[in-house]
Amino acid sequence: MGSGSTLAMLPLDYVEFFVFLAALCVVGFVSGRGERGSSSDYFLAGRRLPWYVVGGSYIAANVSTEHFIGLIGASYLLGMPTALAQWQTTLAEVIIVFLFVPFLIRARITTVPEYLAKRFGPGVRLAFALLTIFANITIFMAAVMYAGGLALAGFFGWPLMWCIVGTGIFAGGWAVYGGLNTVAWTGVLTAIVKIGGVTLLTILALKAMTASGGIIDGFNYVIDKNVAAGGIWHQALNASAPHLTHYGAYNRMTVWQPPDHPLVPWTGTMFGFLAVGVWYGVMNQFIVQRVLGARDIWHARMGMVMAGYAKLFLPLIIVLPGLILFARHPEFMLEDWATANHRADGGFVVLVREFFPAGLRGLLLAVLICAVQSTIASVVNATGAILTFDIYAALINKHATEKQKVRFGIWASMVSILAGIAMAIAISRMDAGIYQYMQTINALVAPPFAAILWVGLLWKRTNGAGAIAAIITGFGVGIALKVTALLLPFPALPGWFYPFGNQAPVCLALSMLACVLGTLAHPAPTPGTDPDPVTFWNSGETLRQGLGEKWYNSVVFWAGLSLVLTLAGMVIFSQLFFPTGTGP
Repeated sequence: MGSGSTLAMLPLDYVEFFVFLAALCVVGFVSGRGERGSSSDYFLAGRRLPWYVVGGSYIAANVSTEHFIGLIGASYLLGMPTALAQWQTTLAEVIIVFLFVPFLIRARITTVPEYLAKRFGPGVRLAFALLTIFANITIFMAAVMYAGGLALAGFFGWPLMWCIVGTGIFAGGWAVYGGLNTVAWTGVLTAIVKIGGVTLLTILALKAMTASGGIIDGFNYVIDKNVAAGGIWHQALNASAPHLTHYGAYNRMTVWQPPDHPLVPWTGTMFGFLAVGVWYGVMNQFIVQRVLGARDIWHARMGMVMAGYAKLFLPLIIVLPGLILFARHPEFMLEDWATANHRADGGFVVLVREFFPAGLRGLLLAVLICAVQSTIASVVNATGAILTFDIYAALINKHATEKQKVRFGIWASMVSILAGIAMAIAISRMDAGIYQYMQTINALVAPPFAAILWVGLLWKRTNGAGAIAAIITGFGVGIALKVTALLLPFPALPGWFYPFGNQAPVCLALSMLACVLGTLAHPAPTPGTDPDPVTFWNSGETLRQGLGEKWYNSVVFWAGLSLVLTLAGMVIFSQLFFPTGTGP
């Protein structure tokens, strides 16, 4: 799926793009005015964000170029199983809404490490702060910059390195200017443009799949070709099967895959979201920061519920294009697997070239800028907050004024942008697909800290020693599993050993055990000498706050409905409706 010639643009395309750019600048400028007066204003928008801004900016931060490039590419290679990676986050978000959001708002914290310091001590705070900075730069910022640069280079023939540098500087600029308020309000605009633009691309592609030009006919054609019962599609599926399962047959249309599936084994799906999903939604600073900036518990909860619906329907506009690409170009799957992975990462470019006409491509360019800007701005603001509060104010200048904190945060944000650009250029030299790269690192980073959160909220005796034991164990086990998988490739070990989705729950369980044992190895605090820690068991009143009074504003109703719809999707795309598979 080479880049081919540059993408032709009409004058109308440039008008569309600059109108969007002007709107983004107006929203960014207005929302960022006066936001440098205090660190709370700059990093938490003064804790006054309404639910629709919490939800909209969450969607904007969460859905970025690594979805357009990486997830579409992964869906081309793997099929519907990539949808489960999105749907399991909806399950995690239901848990987060009811169990974790009240604690985040009640704690009145600015950063997640600040909460860990209150519960487990400064050592855990520092460890998590450093880990978060590392993850923000290497997982989120770098991958998004690379994916955005890759798309721009593919469309317009510009040098990849300069595309990465340009997107990084432009996208991070708004976060430096106006803090979280600018990030959140521009995020709402970018979420609308992103979802609208990719939805239009999907509709145009479906209409072009059959002679009738009907969307339903196109959808049925795509599903039929992805079942791959015959022809070149059957050959393509046979070629991919050895890389996706050691059980022989491979079924692209079911989300429930065998335990050795590289991305979403059913074992990892059933248990892994307790680690990766909870870490991503509760302890990931660039995601949770808009929750911390919400007006109250109800606005925080309802914003997360709104974001859950976006994740529920995301496969319709992200996974489906990957299936369309397979129906259109199965022949690329017949190349060697490494080449197929690189071609898959160029799948979004191919779809746009073939289905997005000149005259609408200005909207496409706006979508790409939105995809980069919203996530990078969120990550930059979050990284600046952690560097400011958990490194600078906690360790370097404990008596820093509000003005000093804001000034340091601005400089820290700019440095993080440069670090992200450097890492993005490094990723461009790697062989792995973008999406798998991100998910693999997530599976390493998430379990030990998710374990601390779970044990700490379930057991009031949990202490800092137990938390340190969990961190050491989690990373030790995670690294050991990945090194072992590299040194002993299949069939030296069972197939289920290798997928990162299976490794995450193993690391979570062992980290939780280490947390318990580490806690028990130290004497319990003397009654009255240790503040009563917050747990699920002593916070019933907090958990019942902000649930809404009427059905139309009920968190329980809307979250419950999203859960039912998610489970329905998992059933529809299962062996019950798509029983056949094929393989060598």
